[in-house]
Amino acid sequence: MVISVARMYGHAVRHLHEPAKGYRNYSYCLETTDGRLLNIIIYKCEPEILSRIKNANYVGDFLAERGMPARRTADTRIAKLTGECIEKYAALYEYLPGKTIPWEAYTMDHIKQLGKAMSDMHALLKKLPQGNLPSVADECRALLGRMEQYFADDGVCDAMARKLGLAIGSNIARFTRILDAVSNLPSQPLHMDFVRSNILFDEHEKAKITGILDFEKAAWGPPIFDIARTLAFLIIDCKYKEERKVRKYFLHSGYNKRGLSSFTPTPLLEHLLNFFLLYDFYKFLHHNPYESLEQNEHFIRTRDFLLNRNILAKT
Repeated sequence: MVISVARMYGHAVRHLHEPAKGYRNYSYCLETTDGRLLNIIIYKCEPEILSRIKNANYVGDFLAERGMPARRTADTRIAKLTGECIEKYAALYEYLPGKTIPWEAYTMDHIKQLGKAMSDMHALLKKLPQGNLPSVADECRALLGRMEQYFADDGVCDAMARKLGLAIGSNIARFTRILDAVSNLPSQPLHMDFVRSNILFDEHEKAKITGILDFEKAAWGPPIFDIARTLAFLIIDCKYKEERKVRKYFLHSGYNKRGLSSFTPTPLLEHLLNFFLLYDFYKFLHHNPYESLEQNEHFIRTRDFLLNRNILAKT
């Protein structure tokens, strides 16, 4: 299929590398017969995937044209594929070098560079109109609605108590007020998936970012959403570093000191951290047998964070 897609774009393939599996796509690096390195992305079937691809290309191309190492299109056309799924799409991108690294391998310098890159990205994206980007606040409200329904289920509450010794420790509907308050702040395009699997680092030069990938979750909203979503991942996944140091490296030393934007932490940031980590907790419960969760250290760290914040309570 990939070779056929390359032909659709006018390229003959000399060598096709093993695919990299993403959340909503498969990425194939290929060498063409004329010596080019390209990426073909085959997207999985899901609602509104075409609009997500278009939004990703809209934001990624804008950043790449202004010097950031963002994934950019090698051809603006989006290919529609036929087969078992009526709406399966592919797109052709320029190749970005580098590799992802595990969170436990992130050093102080990696975290600082992550903060700087987000800060620079936010500064550039202030100049990009909203276009068709969805509202991140509206998307979070939809997530909150799903969580409220899930945690209101008597069967879920009983299973959480019996198998995990946990209960929801506060009225999560209060996050509605938080999302309303944050949505009134100045807005711009955001990445909203600025995480380990979407950041490439140079294989030879320490902590140099060579690629920012997967803009399919790009949305419109205040930068605090982007900051909180990435910081939530960092706090949980950088297990060998103290939380206060992760915050310092990412926000102070990276985002504010080295980047082109500035951000002053407020209580709203803490509320959004709680929201995103409650959503991660919900995903753990929703997609895994409860009995297996005690063996998942990411679940344990997320649970303990929420217990310390009184978002969860022990039964």
